[in-house]
Amino acid sequence: MNPDRETLMDDVSPLPAVDVGEIFGMLDYLDEEGGRTDVYALASDLNLEIDDLLPIIKAAEFLEFVKIEEGDLILTNLGKSLLEGDENKRKLIFKKSLKKLPIFKELIELLLNMPDKTIDKNELLVVLQQEMRETEAKNMLKAVINLGRYAELIGYNPEEKEIYLDELGEE
Repeated sequence: MNPDRETLMDDVSPLPAVDVGEIFGMLDYLDEEGGRTDVYALASDLNLEIDDLLPIIKAAEFLEFVKIEEGDLILTNLGKSLLEGDENKRKLIFKKSLKKLPIFKELIELLLNMPDKTIDKNELLVVLQQEMRETEAKNMLKAVINLGRYAELIGYNPEEKEIYLDELGEE
């Protein structure tokens, strides 16, 4: 492995492994509640344990779709724009938000520097494990693939187990 890659992910905080649908479901509910609700009331209303809801909130907060203020979850203007957009606009907003996150900045740089613009899934996992525990690294890898594919920023070939830079990701 290239030694530069071992230190590539130093500024990366763990991104929760959540599905895009979970984020949208929470944002839709929050919007129906007027854009603001108590976090614990939200968990109760969505019939989720708080431990199951917190990763969804954290992911939405990283993407700047929500913010937490005095125990309330608040839908941001970006979150509102996301909900109001058609599928293409949603993907574009998601892509712009992902590109701001250190993990995606580093991954894009890594992929751009690879000869074929791809990285083996297991090789990326090893890179992530240099910076975090194995469980966090596996969750991060799952999140990166799920969110990145939705936003058409990266692609994943399950047969080759390769992550690649989507053509749209090179904009």
